[in-house]
Amino acid sequence: MQINETTETKTKEGLYCLLFSLLIGIIFDRLFIDKAFGISYFIFIGLCIGFFLWSTRDRISLEKSFGWFLLIPIALLSFSFAVHTVEIFYFFNVLTVSFLMVTSSILIVKPSLKWDKGSFIVEMLRKCIVNVFKNISKPFKIIKASINIGKIVKMEEGKKHILIGILVSLPLLVILILLLSSADMVFGYYFTNLTEIFNNINIEEFVPHTIIILFITFYLFGYIWSFKSEEKAIEKSLSAPDARWETVTIITVLVALNILYLIFTMIQFSYLYGGDNIALPANFTYAEYARKGFFELAAVTFINFIIVLSCVKYIKKDNKRLLKIANLLLTVLVAFTLNMLFSANFKLTLYEAAFGYTFLRISVHLFMLLLFILCLVVGAGIWCKKIPIVKSIVVITIIMYTLINYLNMDGFIARKNIERYNETGKLDAYYLTSLSFEAVPYLIELRDKSDSNIKIVIDKNLKYRKEVLDKENSWTEFNFSKNRTRKLLNQGS
Repeated sequence: MQINETTETKTKEGLYCLLFSLLIGIIFDRLFIDKAFGISYFIFIGLCIGFFLWSTRDRISLEKSFGWFLLIPIALLSFSFAVHTVEIFYFFNVLTVSFLMVTSSILIVKPSLKWDKGSFIVEMLRKCIVNVFKNISKPFKIIKASINIGKIVKMEEGKKHILIGILVSLPLLVILILLLSSADMVFGYYFTNLTEIFNNINIEEFVPHTIIILFITFYLFGYIWSFKSEEKAIEKSLSAPDARWETVTIITVLVALNILYLIFTMIQFSYLYGGDNIALPANFTYAEYARKGFFELAAVTFINFIIVLSCVKYIKKDNKRLLKIANLLLTVLVAFTLNMLFSANFKLTLYEAAFGYTFLRISVHLFMLLLFILCLVVGAGIWCKKIPIVKSIVVITIIMYTLINYLNMDGFIARKNIERYNETGKLDAYYLTSLSFEAVPYLIELRDKSDSNIKIVIDKNLKYRKEVLDKENSWTEFNFSKNRTRKLLNQGS
């Protein structure tokens, strides 16, 4: 009987895909369950990428595309788990790396897709959710097909050979088992007491580990198989033109906003930048005025950024004279937005000088820096239509976020608070001890120079950190920051 070669090849590919998915599921369980993040995340992501590229080797496109570029931030972000220990980055990096991996995999296979369109998000959801559920039963079908092929092809031809193989292997197995039992007493004990092996299996641990392995296996298989199936990707080519906003309406809104921001800016220059030499309204102090509102200003600048970006994209371009007026007003709005970013940053700096440095406040500084850069890009894009604004925003944001992951933020926060303590004598020691392991070198330095109360708080925290590190013995949990902290704490003990 002649077997359909295509079906047999696809079944074999499916079996390999399923086996590798199961292997990665087991590796996931061994790397992460009951273990801290470390070099393990980088290893796991590397295995997933390698598995994807091998599985789709007949479909991937080697031409230059954004998908291949995304492998760089994916690698850097996944490796950051072995560099720093800021837990909030752990959460956001897992989400970001997952998002970037889906984006990268789709664009590596289909580089022609427009990734700066809303339809690409729909394609991502289809790939990572809809198609995974569609393929949930595929592993069982592949196993069934492989059994049927095995029955038809091999069993008819090789019954005699299989029987001979069994007869030859039985005496060989007996000899080897006897030798191994003699060579290893534990092996011999378990072989003579096979039931003891099953008695040592902890069902309470075995069941959840099995569920996790199967979940990773089926999800990974379902996602990878969606690229190998014959189904064509759904590309949303919107034939209908985008909705366009009336230019006169946009101009009216922009005039109103710019007048408001002009008044706001005049007040800012009068009071905020004037310092103590300028009298404030009654019941206001300069410190109170300076420390309030930087989060609100950051929010306003973000809203302005969205307004400018939307206007550039959706404004009607049929009337050139009105379009120039609108572009001029948009540029003025960008200028006011940059001023708000500066004033928000200025207020936040004053607030930090009075109340100290925290992770949230430093993060706001970095967010405002990102908005500043993006506003410059959008401002340039208002007049130079060749600049791909959306693509530039995405690329700059990815680069900025990746770089932030390699900044020693907690170390910087600890150092700045200690400098403030040396100048003013004010310090929130409990907050410093809540920072990640990057702050430990500064805590040790502070302990040796501070008063007894602060020393007690720091010693208690360092003792706790040492206990945490002593529990992490697996190489998969290796982290440069933790390794340095372990050496410092061992020197001090």
